[in-house]
Amino acid sequence: MTLTDGLGGRRDVLLGVYDTPESRVEYSRVIGEWETRGRRLTADPAPSGLSVNELMLAFLRHAEQHYRRDDGTATNELRDYKLSIRPARELYGTLPVADFGSLKLKAVRRRMVDAGLCRGVVNQRVGRIVRAFKWGVGEELVPESVWRALTAVRGLERGRTDARETEPVKPVADAVVDATLPFMLPAVAAMVELQRLTGMRPGEVCAVRACNIDMTGDVWLYRPRQHKTKHRGKERVVALGPRAQEIVRPFLKLDTAAHLFSPREALARHRAERRSKRKTRVQPSQQNRRKRTPKRAPGACYASASYGRAVLRAVGRANTAAACDACKPLKPEQRCDACKANAIPHWHPNQLRHSHATEVRRMFGLEAAQVALGHSQAQVTQVYAERDAAVAAKVAKEIG
Repeated sequence: MTLTDGLGGRRDVLLGVYDTPESRVEYSRVIGEWETRGRRLTADPAPSGLSVNELMLAFLRHAEQHYRRDDGTATNELRDYKLSIRPARELYGTLPVADFGSLKLKAVRRRMVDAGLCRGVVNQRVGRIVRAFKWGVGEELVPESVWRALTAVRGLERGRTDARETEPVKPVADAVVDATLPFMLPAVAAMVELQRLTGMRPGEVCAVRACNIDMTGDVWLYRPRQHKTKHRGKERVVALGPRAQEIVRPFLKLDTAAHLFSPREALARHRAERRSKRKTRVQPSQQNRRKRTPKRAPGACYASASYGRAVLRAVGRANTAAACDACKPLKPEQRCDACKANAIPHWHPNQLRHSHATEVRRMFGLEAAQVALGHSQAQVTQVYAERDAAVAAKVAKEIG
């Protein structure tokens, strides 16, 4: 019998004398172990011959199956793992895993720091490398002593490393948001307002669909189909009060499974409005100037990254509109001191979540903020399940 070994090769497995009871028992045992290991045979009896590249390749094949949502799409964790293990493969890809110790892990970390990554990201990526080796121990690919040595490497601490530090995420002022809203497409502006009222995560507001909203009560309840802690068995409920409902209503569609906020529809509506306001006749050569096969066409729904870019572009347009006539055609860094001083600071959608948390905590206390944002400990998930909706509904009636 020939089976794959999980590292790009194939291996023959001897089962004994053909068609005997012993061979059938051996066949069942080998197939069972092969399926348990993700259709991969065990490595050689001496795992020291396995290289770091081979280990990481096997782990990524496991990660592609493990880090998936219910609809089959890959989560962001898979991309993060690929970025995390890249410097380890670049430095020690051909090294046997048995020789990869704590000092080599520190060398990989040093490479990340030299690349300009901040301290928090470096610690996260180093932790993923260690978890990849832990997975290898469970699959009998890595000696346990190797993983134990890697766990002894402490994370970088604030003020005790030359790694770049980043400022914590802070709330964004309402005045800054209000000054940016006129320069956004209506769909993006609605997402910003909805997120400011509810404290949703950027990914949750991008994925709003009518079929996920319970509209039977005075306060609507939005249950995202996918959310950050769904794989841990937690339920996410976002309460939509009267003001949030007014934002959502214009975007409701007959197709309840369609995303409410679509960049494709937003761009088409924007172009139609510009065309309707045009005072001169459209020339035949300008009636359809779209590319037949654009490299990047607008999608059916916003992603967290595209939503953030839309906000960033709106900030840039707002600052250009507020700049003096001499500075309007210039890049932001080339403008005069007065324009720079009056410019709107760059902000991103996740700051709206912090703003909401700050306001809710001020008005209703820490527990209300924790519940409204969907933060709860795993061991008390069942206790919070009913209370979450009640507290969130109270908050939504008052400020949403």
